[in-house]
Amino acid sequence: MYRKLRVMAAALAMLAISATSVAAASPHFIGTPTLSVQGNSIVVSASIAGLGNASPAEFSLTGTVDVYSRCYNKGGNKPQADNKQETIAVNESAEFPVKNGRTNPTFTITPLSTLQCPGNQVVVIESVTYDLTLSGQGLAYNFSS
Repeated sequence: MYRKLRVMAAALAMLAISATSVAAASPHFIGTPTLSVQGNSIVVSASIAGLGNASPAEFSLTGTVDVYSRCYNKGGNKPQADNKQETIAVNESAEFPVKNGRTNPTFTITPLSTLQCPGNQVVVIESVTYDLTLSGQGLAYNFSS
């Protein structure tokens, strides 16, 4: 009988230890995730802590980006015919290394515009709107404009 009690006590202790380590992982954003338009790209990044010993951590970026772009000549003028409205579907996933319970996922969406300008004209993105969600490890953050 004493031996059975010892085995049961040891099993309960192991269960308590494993439950404590699972509860120790509490994923959360450090600061606010960022989204920036950089030239013909969007860059989304975040800093995440509380991941425990999970390595690697998988994150996804999903949603849509609407882009309006035009061709401009060197004088800063825009010809009337060369403009483009595009909707980009975003569905990217990646694994990021975890060190000391932290990771920094970054996604880059490029190119935003596929407009091809003739001659010496260049593409200028006139407006970008987006509805994107960064998610993973039980977290989600929505970027909307």
